[in-house]
Amino acid sequence: MVENQQEPPEGKPSKPEESERNTEHKLRMRFDWNNLIEDLIEEGRRQGQFDDLKGKGKPLNLNRNPFSQENELANNLLKENQALPAWLTQRNDIRDKTAVLRERISRTWRRFDQEYRFVQDAGARGSLEIAWDDEIKKWEVEIVAINKLVDNYNIKRPVNNLELFKLRLDNELGRVGARRFLRQLG
Repeated sequence: MVENQQEPPEGKPSKPEESERNTEHKLRMRFDWNNLIEDLIEEGRRQGQFDDLKGKGKPLNLNRNPFSQENELANNLLKENQALPAWLTQRNDIRDKTAVLRERISRTWRRFDQEYRFVQDAGARGSLEIAWDDEIKKWEVEIVAINKLVDNYNIKRPVNNLELFKLRLDNELGRVGARRFLRQLG
């Protein structure tokens, strides 16, 4: 009596071969991680598992940012029209205003410091002290306005971008070596 054994279809391994391959696969999963993934990819390539992939034979678009899918259309439109996102424009505006303020503090301090050191008249010194206090008050108001812009920006900015920190008058004066009160120079 001849047993009726069916041949496995072409490309499919027979039961003993499949069992042997599974045993080998289990051993490699346990001990040979380094080459396992490369071998699995190569085996899949040989079996044709990568033949029907979307975009096969087409060049890759390396200009696309894979991390910004939710805003991709908006970002592409901005880029094509050479425009900046609103939050970035706001950040640049805050940085410009901060730079202007810092320059004005520095320039004003140099002038007051020089005049105060050379003036001998007590009345003139008193006038300089009052004028300096007036400048300090103007900067305090300006810093409050900039800090409101900073708060507004920090709420709108994308999470993965750096937060701007609020300005403090004492820190800004310290940058240029200025004193809070001119009479501290005496």
